[in-house]
Amino acid sequence: MKTIALTTIFVLSLWAGPGAGDAAAQTPPEDPVLTAYLRERAQGAVGPTRYTAANTPDGRTTLVYLSGPNWCGSGGCRLLVLDRAGDAYRSIGEVSLVRAPIRLLERQTNGRRDLAVQVAGGGIVGAYEAALPFDGRRYASNPTVPPAVRVEDPPGETLIRADEQGRLLEGEPDKP
Repeated sequence: MKTIALTTIFVLSLWAGPGAGDAAAQTPPEDPVLTAYLRERAQGAVGPTRYTAANTPDGRTTLVYLSGPNWCGSGGCRLLVLDRAGDAYRSIGEVSLVRAPIRLLERQTNGRRDLAVQVAGGGIVGAYEAALPFDGRRYASNPTVPPAVRVEDPPGETLIRADEQGRLLEGEPDKP
């Protein structure tokens, strides 16, 4: 008998227009396609999984910050970068060693805006922000090594705040 771990879910999105700033985050309704994708990813997880998801203002990309025993270590947690493809999500990045806040920067690389994440712990002395560029297919997978670069307060919007809590996502409705 498989044990299905409880998953905690929190979804938020930035619905603001230009100049609205970081205070404009609002919680959208749950996306059943994203929920199904994340349930599949968390299948077999030991202990609770939390996630916070946010859409980019253009709706093109969804960022999902996972936390819990399967997704985090001393250096941070995992960030999924997803594009919606009809009734499915397609990964365009999976970033390890991430801490929130997670920001969408104004600068672009290969047609997509760079992401910024906090880097701390795991032997890092002095937290800093790192920019993750897009290589044309995927975002950089590790904020501590190139092509990611350390940045000092570049312009951008916070999509996932560090103080977000979560919503509970239980196993499939017909399963315990």
